[in-house]
Amino acid sequence: MKKNDLVKELAVSEKLTLTTATKAVDGVIRVIKETLAKGEDITLRGFGTLSVVDCAEKTARNISTGQPVIIPAHKSVKFKPSKELKESLNNGSLV
Repeated sequence: MKKNDLVKELAVSEKLTLTTATKAVDGVIRVIKETLAKGEDITLRGFGTLSVVDCAEKTARNISTGQPVIIPAHKSVKFKPSKELKESLNNGSLV
């Protein structure tokens, strides 16, 4: 599902205009980005937790040349699904 599909689905399911649904989705994405940029976790009960993790510097290989490449230390985002989400995925009922 792409962002436009999400906006359309939200507009239909919540009886919103496409403009309002777009603003809502854009707003949520902006707040998530800003919160993660501050290094804070985001917990959405019943869905999961987004956490900022530090990745250490490591050595990898360029698959084309075989030469070693240094991947510098960086931050990334980890998603941990909630127990409810895991159960609904495994039971086939997403409600």
